[in-house]
Amino acid sequence: LDSHLFHLSSEKLKLNTRVTLIHQDILQFQFPNKQRYKIVGSIPYHLSTQIIKKVVFESHASDIYLIVEEGFYKRTLDIHRTLGLLLHTQVSIQQLLKLPAECFHPKPKVNSVLIKLTRHT
Repeated sequence: LDSHLFHLSSEKLKLNTRVTLIHQDILQFQFPNKQRYKIVGSIPYHLSTQIIKKVVFESHASDIYLIVEEGFYKRTLDIHRTLGLLLHTQVSIQQLLKLPAECFHPKPKVNSVLIKLTRHT
């Protein structure tokens, strides 16, 4: 949980009534049932599988935007893998942006991508 980034973002978005920032462990979070919402986040790469399963199967978010490790994204597309098959029953997954390692500090050893998961209607 990046407290510094949360506080900076909170300050920038404090006048935007359409955005609610939540600073909490997503694996412990209880998603609302009756509200319309989207999920946006940059997630710890070592928890990608757990987090993506939780947001897809436990939330009612219409769209989910996540920054993930590029290799993980490619695995989500493979319907011959359990995770890919499970995800594709619920959402379509598309890459919106490639983020080279140089975009981050400290620089990771892997490239990242911004992905969008959209629920099937």
